[in-house]
Amino acid sequence: MKSRQSTYLLIYGLTLLLLTQCQQKEAPSAPKAEGFDPPIPATLSYLSSKITIRLSDLQAKINEELDPVLVGKGAGKEQKNSLFPFSVVRSGPVRIQYIDKQVKFSAPLQVQLPKIGSSTKAGPVKNPFCAIDVNFMSPLTITQTWRLASKVKFAGYEWTVKPKIRLLGINISLEKFAQQLLEKHQSAIETAIDSAVYNELRLDQIVKPIWGDIQKPLLLSKQYGLWLLPKPISVAASSISGDDSTITTPVRIAFNTQTQLNPTKPEPTLTALPPLQKRDQIPQKSDLRLLSYVPYEDINRILAKLLIGKNKKLLAGSLTVKSASVYGAQRSLIIKTELSGLVNQTVYLQGRPRFDTQTRTLRVDNVDFTTGTKNALSKVSGDMVHGALCSLLERMLTIPLGEDIAELPKKIDQAFEKSKGGKKTDLNIESFKFLPQKIAIRPDGIQALIKVESTVSMKIQQL
Repeated sequence: MKSRQSTYLLIYGLTLLLLTQCQQKEAPSAPKAEGFDPPIPATLSYLSSKITIRLSDLQAKINEELDPVLVGKGAGKEQKNSLFPFSVVRSGPVRIQYIDKQVKFSAPLQVQLPKIGSSTKAGPVKNPFCAIDVNFMSPLTITQTWRLASKVKFAGYEWTVKPKIRLLGINISLEKFAQQLLEKHQSAIETAIDSAVYNELRLDQIVKPIWGDIQKPLLLSKQYGLWLLPKPISVAASSISGDDSTITTPVRIAFNTQTQLNPTKPEPTLTALPPLQKRDQIPQKSDLRLLSYVPYEDINRILAKLLIGKNKKLLAGSLTVKSASVYGAQRSLIIKTELSGLVNQTVYLQGRPRFDTQTRTLRVDNVDFTTGTKNALSKVSGDMVHGALCSLLERMLTIPLGEDIAELPKKIDQAFEKSKGGKKTDLNIESFKFLPQKIAIRPDGIQALIKVESTVSMKIQQL
């Protein structure tokens, strides 16, 4: 019993001694808010993808939209002024292939002569004047207005019903006459196909929902209310390529990013889909650069929240952290901490924020007293307080991003699937790599740049 009382008296005596030593020196002075890092310039991020369209879908869309009567529809001015009224009618579906970096359009056509006293039939007939299987070739591009554009050119044909008349029991061939007739109206047929491709295949209607979804804030850390705010600026595309079943064009969306600490979801300022830019080549890797700016006032709000209602007790309750706040100075984060108990004064600590690549956290490591605080505290009290206080502040100034960053592809994919764009388009994020870049201590907050490399593909399911 006496031994336990002696221990308590010894602890009490040491505590009084330490408290006396703490009062023997002046309070430490606050480091001046000066000596900052240069700002990290705004850096564009890029989301690269391949937009893939099935040739079967493209073929179905053209057949749906292309008028069966390509030349001589109805009894219009063209027919009234013609000495030989006729019409060119598509008698079957257009077939599409991708060959030698071009799209091949093949279609069966009929040349029809109107019956006396009747108008041109809007469709194929059993006994046309003549019929051919015709082939057209065309490069395929995407215009600035987000339309698929072709430049169809005649590439050859084969007679399926040769033109002829029977006179005095003799069949007279009219192939040359029919050929001249078709050549005369060849440009009208080519224009009809080009118009169907351009007017109906609008990629902007597919990309607009994606463009809108990219601008929605993404929650990176629920615990801290950390939001990613992307702001897209432009979209570029390169040449179309293809194979036996699909055509593909690489696209790249350029955008700025910032992060915001906010307990509620921020409201984005939406921008309209801009004209498409053309590029010779598009890198296939997405390069997402998360430029964060975390104001000190937001960090201080988090610190106050962590301390509210339960002041942190240290050293078996002999030291209490009453408040903590941060600001920038000398390229470091200064932590102003008000203590009571074993040390009853304001002390200043400093540390340099960094990204921990192992745990993927934004943290302030190697927290230590400032020189002024070291000089103001006695060696005994400073040594006792140092370890426990630094450990507490390092934990409080650690923002876990690893799990949330790893979940970012899944979050993007889930948000996309729920959107209008997800109903017609399949988005696949194939790889995701997290690379820390730069930290900058600025007068009003901390700038941080994180680089994320990923590979994304986009397949259009429905035109």
